[in-house]
Amino acid sequence: MAGSQLRDNSMSPASLAWFVGGGLLLASVVVTVISQPALFAYIGLIGPALFSAALLVFAFGVRGVGSITARRPVGTTALALLALWLFLGAVLSVVISDFFSNDPAPTILMAFSYADSYVQFALALVAVMQIARIGVVPAPFNWVPAWVVAAATATWLLSQLLGAGLATLTGPNLVVWALIGLDGLVRIGGIILLGVIAIVLADRANRSTLASPPLVSTGQV
Repeated sequence: MAGSQLRDNSMSPASLAWFVGGGLLLASVVVTVISQPALFAYIGLIGPALFSAALLVFAFGVRGVGSITARRPVGTTALALLALWLFLGAVLSVVISDFFSNDPAPTILMAFSYADSYVQFALALVAVMQIARIGVVPAPFNWVPAWVVAAATATWLLSQLLGAGLATLTGPNLVVWALIGLDGLVRIGGIILLGVIAIVLADRANRSTLASPPLVSTGQV
């Protein structure tokens, strides 16, 4: 009897999860940039939806494999809640601008708007520290999400504190717009960086798996 054996060259679920997550991050940037001048406001929700979907893929993996938080409760919950919170914030932002452009928004929506950035920061901080500590993502890349959050937080604080002060003293000026632009560039650049790293790590993990693949029997003669 002779066994006919073939290599299983399909991508592993873990690699697939990181590849899909990275692709969704990059797609969210492309869609967001393209949809900026859109006349129909709800088109702008596609980008945040893709970004939130990427976070959910990173949190839960594919077929239960590939979670960058190892599906541990604290990190996984923080990442999943961040995904849902970000998309909810995008939806409410459109609702406020679309339905309450000429009237004051309800108190609950205004309260959400004020708390939005702080909740985002808290959830993101918990998630990235869990990603770094658990170490599913190989070092030093496990710290990249924390660096991205730190950079985005620093530019946001700078634009809020320094920008608000300058606007109060002199009115809107080039420095204020430059700070706002810097904050946007850091956020977009961070998402692109995370997306590229996820895809590269997915390819690396897949190559290491294929270096010694399981043998799949196709039958006996």
